[in-house]
Amino acid sequence: MKLYEKSGVNLSQAQKLNKKLSKELGISTFAGKTFLSNGFKFVTCCDGIGSKIIPLYEDKLYKTIAIDVVAANLNDLICSGATAIGFVDYLAVNKLDSDAVFQIVQAIDEELKKCSCKLLGGETSEISELITQNNIDISGFAVGIVPEGEELDKKNIKANDVVVGLCSSGIHANGFSLIRKLYQENLLTDEEFQTCLAPSYIYYNTILKLVQKKLIKSCANITGGGILSNLLRVIPDDLSVKLDFDKIPHQKVFQKLKQICGDEFYEVFNAGVGFCLIAEEKNLQEIFEICKEFSPFIFGKIN
Repeated sequence: MKLYEKSGVNLSQAQKLNKKLSKELGISTFAGKTFLSNGFKFVTCCDGIGSKIIPLYEDKLYKTIAIDVVAANLNDLICSGATAIGFVDYLAVNKLDSDAVFQIVQAIDEELKKCSCKLLGGETSEISELITQNNIDISGFAVGIVPEGEELDKKNIKANDVVVGLCSSGIHANGFSLIRKLYQENLLTDEEFQTCLAPSYIYYNTILKLVQKKLIKSCANITGGGILSNLLRVIPDDLSVKLDFDKIPHQKVFQKLKQICGDEFYEVFNAGVGFCLIAEEKNLQEIFEICKEFSPFIFGKIN
């Protein structure tokens, strides 16, 4: 049994579900699209932050909770090329702490304003039979629009296009069931665990600039399942990708996790790459300038 499964997460079942959703329902992209009548496509997605919320809520890191849930959704939404126009949240609690919930929602609103996206509303449910004591769960739902014909689409990708990696702030919000288990077993130090709690990067504003300048063909938010499984979602079936993992800038916490997890490491964590772009080589200089905040690097090539 793999380490992640021992911590309570069965990746093989998740992959099985994703394949079935893709094959039978056509659900495989980071955000779903449907037609509007005025030449636009309506785009929507939803996501939470998994068990990372447990230590964040315990430590009263409410702003990080807000950043993470906004990142999880807007980073997915922008993979379609859509401009975010609205967001709603859902919180489930064991016992309502109105001050804590208000601080979280207020921080969500602040982060959304930085992305010119409006918080439209939300819902808070008090479910003592479902949510354990002193815990909460959170999900976000983002909506956006993209002009028909201007959405990012893997059909535009061709051989010799370049894959650009954008660095992560660390773990982001994936693999935390395993992180918490390793910490409980004293395989991660207090300092390393605190490093893992860093807020996720919100790439949305930067990627939107690339989309508006038509500099990229496709992109992938590197979330659950690691780099390859997310990147392959946006590459045509008749093409492949060759990546150079040695090009990823080193972060100490990932070096430690790789030693512990072995090959499973790349199936669980982003390994230091929070987002990937696919573009023509001629656009790289401008892409690197726009994305300099996230230390871009040439990660691979499409074959």
